Amino acid sequence: MSYDLVIKNGTIVDGTGLPRYRADVGVRHGRIVTIGRIRERAREVLDAEGQVVAPGFIDGHTHMDAQIFWDPLGTSSCWHGITSVVMGNCGFTLAPCAKENKHLVVRNLQRAEDIPPAAMEAGIQWRWTTYPEFLDCLDTLPKGINYAGYVGHSAVRTYVMGERAFEQKAATEDDLKAMEREVRDAIRAGAVGFTTSRSPAHETPDGRHVASRMAPWDEVRRLVGVMGDLNAGLFEIAG
Repeated sequence: MSYDLVIKNGTIVDGTGLPRYRADVGVRHGRIVTIGRIRERAREVLDAEGQVVAPGFIDGHTHMDAQIFWDPLGTSSCWHGITSVVMGNCGFTLAPCAKENKHLVVRNLQRAEDIPPAAMEAGIQWRWTTYPEFLDCLDTLPKGINYAGYVGHSAVRTYVMGERAFEQKAATEDDLKAMEREVRDAIRAGAVGFTTSRSPAHETPDGRHVASRMAPWDEVRRLVGVMGDLNAGLFEIAG
């Protein structure tokens, strides 16, 4: 067998919990096909003597949702060996949201995640309304690391209820059905799950609750239940 890449003489830490061990790693067509002593030829050979060879590191809790638009490298995550990040945590996502209502999403993010509105205004070209459209937009961006994203409760609530999301605890049945539809469409399009926040630290710039904190638990249960119906997705909650 010939290889596109062989990484030789490295110390393997494979993430399974096994002790580290010395081995070569052979890659063909973008996939690891051999781990062991490799003597066959390769198009490229890297000597990893004295180095650790490991799978990429995944950061399961980030708020790169805005930064991805102006920072192709994904700093400073990439500087720490992170190769994949999960964004959209704590109920904060940029979709669903129409461009004319982006101030509502900014209101949720600005204080809770310390992302200045001016940075979002300068760095983001708003080219989506729904979460599936948001994912299509992300596909067009240059990226130095891999991204996965949740759909966030605060974004879904403000998309459906507008200003009422920050003022009204109980959503109407029509509101709830519309929110369920948005979560369902997001999961089907590729969102890895649904997130929310009950954290007292998550407030708007004027000291109000972010939208998800206004919601009663029955609303949270209804939206998490969408993933149960689909048998897909993870649930993340802050606070």
